[in-house]
Order: sequence, then structure tokens, then C-alpha cells
Amino acid sequence: MLSINTNLGAFIVQSSLNVSTNGLNQAIERMSTGFKINHAKDNAANYAINTNLSTKLNAYTIAEDNANLGLEMVLTASETLSLISDLAGRLRSLAVQAQNGNYGNKSLSALNSEAQALINEIYRIKETASYNGKKLFNDFNLSLIHISEP
Repeated sequence: MLSINTNLGAFIVQSSLNVSTNGLNQAIERMSTGFKINHAKDNAANYAINTNLSTKLNAYTIAEDNANLGLEMVLTASETLSLISDLAGRLRSLAVQAQNGNYGNKSLSALNSEAQALINEIYRIKETASYNGKKLFNDFNLSLIHISEP
């Protein structure tokens, strides 16, 4: 007669310990990730929905970053155009000042020199205005202003 000694109680305890260990590992994983569903085996339908929503959320985050970059580029261009507008306003003031008829040749020459310096600065700003290495402005041309003597 053959007799096999088994400890049925030990098998039951070991099985219960394995179930408890698996539950503990799952609870630790959920706590460490902050997600209730970490794998498809947790809940396949909800995992698919969660994955889809996470993908969309990541795409929206990237779209938001792109929009912010575009806004920064527009603000940079706006500030540059504001500076050019200020310089153009000074050019207009010089032209009006030169036409009042009270200036001599030396004064008109000084006004003309300042006007030319302003035009050169406008072109310099236009050529160097960039955002992330991309030029902000296409070619534009100012007709040269020359303040003539009366």
C-alpha cells in the first residue's frame, strides 16, 4: 500500500497567501500610478476608454503648446511692428518739420541725416526680426525720403 502524506492546511494557506499577495501588488500599483485601471485585465472596456481619452488629452496638450508658440510669435511680430511704427512716426515728424520753411541748409542736412538713419534702422529691424530662427517679415520697400532744400 502506498501512502502519500499531504498537508492540506498548508496548501490552503499558501493559496490564500498567493491571492493576498496578488491583491496587495495590485493595490500598490494603483497607489503608485494613481490610476484605478493600469492594465486591460483590470477592466478591458474602461482601459480602452481610458487609453483613448489619454491619447486625446496628450494631443490637446500639444495643440495648446503649438497655440502658445504661435501667440508668442505674433507678439514678437507685433512688438517689432510697434517699434517700426514709432520710427516711421518720427520720420513723418521730420518731414513735417522740414517743410515749415524756417530751416537753413545745415538744419535740413541734419534732418535728412536723421531721416536716413531712421530708414536704415527700420530696414535693419525688418531684416533681423525673427522667431525661432524664422524671419518674421517678407520684403517690403520704403521709398527713400530725401528732405530737399527750399
